[in-house]
Amino acid sequence: MSSGRIFLSITVLLVFCIAGPAAAASIGTVWKEPLTVEGGSFSKLMFSYESSKVFAGGNQMYIRNWDTGKSWGGRTGNIAAMSADGNYVVYGSGNTLELLDKDGGGIWSRNMAGMVRAVAITDNGSLVVSADDQGNINSWLKNGEFLARNQTALVKQIAISPPGTLVVATTETGLLFMTPALNPVWSDTKTGSLDSEIAISKDGTTIITYGGRRVSSHTNTGTLNWMNDVGEESITGMACSYDCSVIVIGSQDKTIRAMDRYGKVHWTYLAEEWINSVGISQDGKVIVAAGIDKNLYVLDHSGKLLSKKMMNTIIHPRSLAVSADGRRIVVADEYALYGLILSTEPDFIERITVIPTSTRYIDTPTIVPTTETTVVASPVTSVTQVTPVPVASTPKSPIDPFTAIVAIGAGLSIVQGLRKR
Repeated sequence: MSSGRIFLSITVLLVFCIAGPAAAASIGTVWKEPLTVEGGSFSKLMFSYESSKVFAGGNQMYIRNWDTGKSWGGRTGNIAAMSADGNYVVYGSGNTLELLDKDGGGIWSRNMAGMVRAVAITDNGSLVVSADDQGNINSWLKNGEFLARNQTALVKQIAISPPGTLVVATTETGLLFMTPALNPVWSDTKTGSLDSEIAISKDGTTIITYGGRRVSSHTNTGTLNWMNDVGEESITGMACSYDCSVIVIGSQDKTIRAMDRYGKVHWTYLAEEWINSVGISQDGKVIVAAGIDKNLYVLDHSGKLLSKKMMNTIIHPRSLAVSADGRRIVVADEYALYGLILSTEPDFIERITVIPTSTRYIDTPTIVPTTETTVVASPVTSVTQVTPVPVASTPKSPIDPFTAIVAIGAGLSIVQGLRKR
């Protein structure tokens, strides 16, 4: 072989080494919990903020410590939620509201005027809010002390901001923003409101809601940032990064879409069938989705497919969650709940950033003296025009520069030696 050809071969090899392999990922199963309720399902999945505990509601409530395998549950959890610190579970059954400790023991129990239809709890369990089918919203302190009541239209869902200072409810007639004492902050009681699901940024300043094809963003005082119709069919799942700068949407039009904080869609990934559930890491760099085609899709922040895993059956809405760092995934099909681990190439792992969890909690919510209050509708603020910004990405050199220089030098030495022969 001529020295020129050898030089060309070495050059091509060095270029390949410097370019390096594309980031790849594989999905492994760590544990599996079979569903024991016939015809039931797991849903409303979530991780504690340290990713050490997993909560599953639905027809069979299940709470598990990821590392030790210690678990409890069994009762129906269609109306239930775990505090983000993993220490409390609020649970509604019939007209009874109950607060449980981290081992499933009862702390207190209260009877509602009607059947409990929605519950929420702060990250540290300091505040519990419930809604019944008589239009009552009640708030309670951690020790079971009654705090306040408000009379509203029937509630679809309740959420409490991570700092614990704002209660958000979607109702049959619109959105409600309230204090922990259920005093009105803002309301939009437009007839036939589409809003159902709620996501709130970690600092409590941004509230994202969706219903039908519509996604909306509000400030915590009710100012409308934007309201957009997304896709061709109804939205079936939504998840947000810690600051709501990345919003992931799953839809019946078979797509996974990523939006920025200004409502601009940055990319669209087409799946084989419609998507029912989506999840996202805190920094928005790991996105997971699943639905009717039984596939679990793992994408990066740019919409590139990193890995795909076939589950046994279809995945229903609200049936997956992603840990804060993006490495753990919990998903439920119609047979079982699975704990999965995302194994990745080193360059991909280094690009994952864990956002510190906010420690701004309130052990006792500020109590504003109040009696039963009726929320008064406020006009919707006009949309503020903003300039979209790209979703942030963190490029990384695929090979250490020193290693590249050494490799090139070695290649040139080989060529020089051959030329002297």
